[in-house]
Amino acid sequence: MSLEYWVWLSEVLATSTAPLKAIVEKYGDAKAFYDADDDEKMRVCGLSIQQAKRLHDIPRKRIFGIIRDCERLSIRIAVPGSSEYPEKLFGIVDPPVVLYIKGKPLMLNGEPSIAIVGPRKISDYGAKCGYVIAGTLASCGMTVVSGGAKGGDSCAHKGAIDSGGFTVGVLGGGIESGYLKTNAELRSRIAENGALISEFSPFTSITRGTFQRRNRIISALSDGVVVLEAGVGSGTLITARHASEQGKDVFVIPGSPSEPQYYESNRLIADGARPLLNINDIINEYLYIYPNKLHKPDKNVTMPSFRKINENSVKKAVSKPKEESAVKVNKEPQKQVVEVPNLATLTDTAQKVYNAVTSDFQNREFSVDSLIDMEVCSVSEAFAAVTELEIFGFIKAIPGGRYHILN
Repeated sequence: MSLEYWVWLSEVLATSTAPLKAIVEKYGDAKAFYDADDDEKMRVCGLSIQQAKRLHDIPRKRIFGIIRDCERLSIRIAVPGSSEYPEKLFGIVDPPVVLYIKGKPLMLNGEPSIAIVGPRKISDYGAKCGYVIAGTLASCGMTVVSGGAKGGDSCAHKGAIDSGGFTVGVLGGGIESGYLKTNAELRSRIAENGALISEFSPFTSITRGTFQRRNRIISALSDGVVVLEAGVGSGTLITARHASEQGKDVFVIPGSPSEPQYYESNRLIADGARPLLNINDIINEYLYIYPNKLHKPDKNVTMPSFRKINENSVKKAVSKPKEESAVKVNKEPQKQVVEVPNLATLTDTAQKVYNAVTSDFQNREFSVDSLIDMEVCSVSEAFAAVTELEIFGFIKAIPGGRYHILN
């Protein structure tokens, strides 16, 4: 296996990896693609103009430098078809070209796994739920996947580790980027008890755009996603959206409609997500799929840390007719949503991107690649702007890595 060609391909495709499936189907591996005629590459694999330019612009020194860094730092490189590259990942629209892995072997094929996500500023109740849910599921045989950040992610990882289970931290930048130094100790614990993974080379800096990219991997690695809390504009919603698009189960802890951290959580339930009232709801869902890998808790888990929420009252709260819920459920949070979509409140880059897409795309649909081809802004700026526009309600993500203009 020629790792240098896979690393080269990851640098060529960069943050738009949708052509990977066509490349693997046509050529089998990255070396055969490298050796192919450029015109054929463009015709068969649908590369963007920027990707085509990068076919001959990636210095070999950079490629071999990345490989040497990985060897020095004990970081492994997994590629499609290798034992550590999860089959679940190749099933999404834009799978990562390579995975950089630090820690124990990443053997997720045929293994039950659950993603647990929540905001960085999480309530004490949400943090306790994340810790207990992760610990219980990990002790029952499930791999716990999260994003390695502070708040809800940290609670999930710690719960899994403390229960003796396996946990995977999917990072939004290079494994050695040095981001969030206050969480360095936790990342070390994850590597000792599980694995840290990233699609970005070891020293790649973290941006808002790379965070958005990593969320699709978190959901893709998992059978289902647990949302601890999600307030208005929460980044947790991006992972939940990816999970829905990938056909994964979404479990949501419901809360009072009057509490802002549960506004989007309750909306997810109203839109079809499953209210999580007991940990056994998750275990029972996957027990028949993994009868030899997953088991129920050794003792009855009554979850005293959960609030006692009556299932009927929860359904009633989030499923009322629109006329009634608009007054009683959405009244206060809706004021926040209406106030935010104001073009003047956006960053200069987001305004520039919005003006470009609304004037140049008559069908009101666009992709990040199209922004890059138009040279509106840099790659990292494009992803940051798209994230900002999506959170503030100017655009909506649709299948195929594209966006629809709403306003």
